[in-house]
Amino acid sequence: MPHEVRMPQLGMVQDSGVIVAWLKRNGDPVTAGDPIFEVETDKATMEVAAATDGYLSGVKAAEGDDVPVGDLIAMIVEAEGDVETASTGAPLAEPEDVAVVEATRRPDPESEKQPPPAPLERAMPKSVASGRVLASPKARRIATERGIDLHQLRTQGVAEPIHVADLDAAFAVGGNSLLSAVVDPTVFDEILDRSRTADRTKLLAAFAAGAWRATFDVSSVSVAIKDLDGRREIVANPDQGGAGDPEDPVLTLFDLCGTRINGYVPMGGGVTLCVARSAAGYGLLLAFAESRLALSGAVALVEEIAARVENPLLQLL
Repeated sequence: MPHEVRMPQLGMVQDSGVIVAWLKRNGDPVTAGDPIFEVETDKATMEVAAATDGYLSGVKAAEGDDVPVGDLIAMIVEAEGDVETASTGAPLAEPEDVAVVEATRRPDPESEKQPPPAPLERAMPKSVASGRVLASPKARRIATERGIDLHQLRTQGVAEPIHVADLDAAFAVGGNSLLSAVVDPTVFDEILDRSRTADRTKLLAAFAAGAWRATFDVSSVSVAIKDLDGRREIVANPDQGGAGDPEDPVLTLFDLCGTRINGYVPMGGGVTLCVARSAAGYGLLLAFAESRLALSGAVALVEEIAARVENPLLQLL
């Protein structure tokens, strides 16, 4: 007996859900419990699983469609021969011998004289008009943790729904933007002069992590500390005494205070913070790709770091 797949109600006040991605194609076999599509509501993005074994059939909603709760979006049929074509233009699962059929098909001489048809334009997801960016749950979580602006990726042409691989690809392209600031050195220098155990570089890493945490409201922040000889150390939560296991660093810190160099931007991209010391004070140079970190977030981050260097007591608040 065919089973209806309808838009579920995942929240008390949910009226509709956006299809983020189909995880199974029209005609694919499914097993009860298999995730078949991702749906996004105002509260969360979740996977919806098949309630029975069979074949996905007659898919009626495309990725990006905002579907009212309770609307029929597909069927699960018992036999492969009962599969209906999707009404969204989504293809049936192709049989293994399709290449053989195409290879043995004889061309029509008249059709060869006609110009090839123009490619169909892909419809813009409805979420674009509403301002919502479609993304997988994992991509959305990582974007939040790293301060990545998903709207920036959309403006650069990254296709929705956005996945983790799209974040890495967008991060790898494009040049760097630079923000710099000069900070009064008085209080920080006094702390370093009076303490025999204070490690300037570790304190700067703590300031950077605390500023990132405050700017982007995340629970865990790892910072990579690197020198000009190429040595690299990843420190987990340096603003919390190094608690936890190191994860992918949100930025790389170069402490240049003991050199005459006042800035460095690595070719590999990423978010890089250089701190240098001059007669004017501590110079901060933040290099970042705006595909990964929005300008507004970068400005807020530099302001937070500068405030902590100028008054280290803010780190305790």
